[in-house]
This record gives sequence, C-alpha cells and structure tokens, in this order.
Amino acid sequence: MQRSVIHEQKVMQLATVCDGQPWICTVYFVLHKGNFYWLSFPERRHSRELADNTNAAIAIAIKRDAPVIGIQAEGAVSVVQERGEVETVTTMYATKYGKGGQFFERFLKGENHHALYRFVPRRIVRFDEMNHADDPYQNVAIME
Repeated sequence: MQRSVIHEQKVMQLATVCDGQPWICTVYFVLHKGNFYWLSFPERRHSRELADNTNAAIAIAIKRDAPVIGIQAEGAVSVVQERGEVETVTTMYATKYGKGGQFFERFLKGENHHALYRFVPRRIVRFDEMNHADDPYQNVAIME
C-alpha cells in the first residue's frame, strides 16, 4: 500500500485496553518511516492506558462507502523523546494540519503539555472489499 494513500487521511482510530476493558478514540496522525504518530495530553484516557499497557491497535478508513477499504494494525506505542525524531515528526504534523508549529520549541524548553506518541505496527491488514471481494483481508506492508 502506498504511503500517500494513508497520508491523505486525517484521522485514525486508536484502540487501547485496561483491565480487560477496551477503549477507542480518534486522533489526528502523521505517518513517518512506517510508524504512526500523534500528539495527545498524557492525562487522556488512551494515554493513561498506554502508560500501563503499550499494546494497541489502529484503524484508518481509506474508502468509507461500499465497497469499503481500510487498514487495521496491531503494534506497540511509546512516547517519543529523541530530539531529532520529535523535530521531524512535529514539523510534518504542523505542515499537515496547520497547527502545532510551536511544539518543538516548547518541547526543547520543557514547556509543552502534549506528548508525542509513536505506534510501531507488528502487523498491518488491508480490508479491501473493492479489489479483493472473495478474500478482503490482505496482509500488507506500507511502502515509503
């Protein structure tokens, strides 16, 4: 699957779990080197749950009307602290959404309240009823 198809999408659903109870939320994201990134407050439910259990799943709708196309992935989440990665990803984020341009400066000063999260997929599946009606679940890799 081409990166540009995913990059065009604005939001993804993020699923977490705590004490066996699932939770799903919607976050704005960017894709960089096959990983998915978003900004969030550490006190949000999904962020608190990820602090205790880094396993998560994501879903991104590519084509929302029938026949449906989307991706789902399972993987692990971590908070990004490395300066170069924070700068690269937050610049991408600010460009894509037109906001968050001060994140990196605030990060350097220790003044930013948001955290930058990275989802590293272990498995990605494309659900594609349009091109693969007989077997819509296709294991895929994201091409950079």
